[in-house]
Formats: sequence, C-alpha cells, structure tokens
Amino acid sequence: MKSSKGIKCPRKGCNNEATVSKVYGILPCPECIAKDARLIRIRRSPEFYSIHKLHRVQKARDQHGKDILQPFAGDDINPDFFKAYPSEVKQYGVEKELKKL
Repeated sequence: MKSSKGIKCPRKGCNNEATVSKVYGILPCPECIAKDARLIRIRRSPEFYSIHKLHRVQKARDQHGKDILQPFAGDDINPDFFKAYPSEVKQYGVEKELKKL
C-alpha cells in the first residue's frame, strides 16, 4: 500500500492523505487505521456474558467434544478417536498400529 497525493482519507473529518491499495482501492489513512485498531482492542467482549450460558456451553462441549475427532491426523492415526469410538477400529483396519502405541 502506498499513499497517494491529492486523495483525501475517506473518513469524515479527516484531511490526511488516503492509503491506496491495488487490491482494495482507497483506504483510510494510517492514523485512522490505528484508531480503529485501538477501538477493537477496547471493545473486545468476552465470549459469554452470563455465567449460566458459559456453564451450559461448557457442558455441551464436554458431552459432544468427541464428535469433532478425526480418525487420522495427517498420515498418522489419531488414538483419541479410536479411544472414543472403539467399534471403528476394525472398519479402519488400524489394529496393528494401535497395538504399537
């Protein structure tokens, strides 16, 4: 990105030069972008506002956490998947690999 002479920042009340991107076009000046970054850090809200909702969501994560496990991590088997689903060992044919672990 580079600043372009003669093009004003698109933000209301700012008279600085805008930043011009080949991909995104005219963007706010670096000062306005810095202000935005400060606001985002200040306004970041917690994941949940109420304790009740936090506990309910954590309970659901604990109950259904194994649903997102995958049988393989890259080229290696995922032993956590086969601990959670022992009936799948024969279907995937990984008995020998699990015995090595």
